Amino acid sequence: MNRKHGLLALLVLLTTALACVIPGTTTSAPLPTPTADTRLEIMVAETVSAALQMTQQPMLIVEETEAPETVPTEIPATATPSAETTLGKNEDGSNIFTDFLGGYQLTVPAPWLALRIDSPEYDAALTLPEASNPAIQRSLSTIQAQDPDVFRLFALDVNEEHLDGGFVTNINLVWDQQEKLSLPNDARLAEIADALPSAVEGTEVLYFEVRTSQSGVPYGVITSQMRGVTQDGTNLVIRQKMVFFDLPVGALSITLSTTETLLETIEPSFDAMIETLAVME
Repeated sequence: MNRKHGLLALLVLLTTALACVIPGTTTSAPLPTPTADTRLEIMVAETVSAALQMTQQPMLIVEETEAPETVPTEIPATATPSAETTLGKNEDGSNIFTDFLGGYQLTVPAPWLALRIDSPEYDAALTLPEASNPAIQRSLSTIQAQDPDVFRLFALDVNEEHLDGGFVTNINLVWDQQEKLSLPNDARLAEIADALPSAVEGTEVLYFEVRTSQSGVPYGVITSQMRGVTQDGTNLVIRQKMVFFDLPVGALSITLSTTETLLETIEPSFDAMIETLAVME
């Protein structure tokens, strides 16, 4: 697996790991050996190997009896010093996320559960009633094991009605400070799309294209699907939508992972979030 293909494979494997899914029919996937290189491919490789292990065994974070009777409904805007980000709660229940290093801001619509690693909102999430569900617990465990300098934000759909066979629909934001997409040119996007099937066995690319947001920001879109097995043995078709933005520093990928059954329900909320992204000059 070359390094560019390795990046794609690891991103896909991470998003399925967050959803407590084992891609295909096997329970493990080969990962490149980390080196001193600081490229995103290697940083992700170091974290995904642990994430994949967590999908194959129960990881209880908090017992139901430990949950408090009341949970704060609002989380103040707080910064993660090492990652230089803030996450604040709006009056309508949405969250506004600002990444000062990457140079962008976006709004995560309610009722997505928006989380940063090692953050007050992560600690609060552990006390939610929804956190008693083993699938949500494993996703929260996987999030906490990641690198906040790479994985800038996560969003989980914790609606019990949306746990399709134990699959936790999720969004992650990955920042690669050395990548340059040169959008609206689609050459790099085409290269990524072409590499996906060989990078991740069983992945089928449905389409890719460059779009422009209502505010005039160009972004690339790649949609794909693959088959997976959840922790409880349910076979699913996983749909992923990867969105790429050029930033003042590096590039940002925002990936939605859901099931074929839930796609029509979930995708409008994801698309609305994409429209809110603003690049800070």
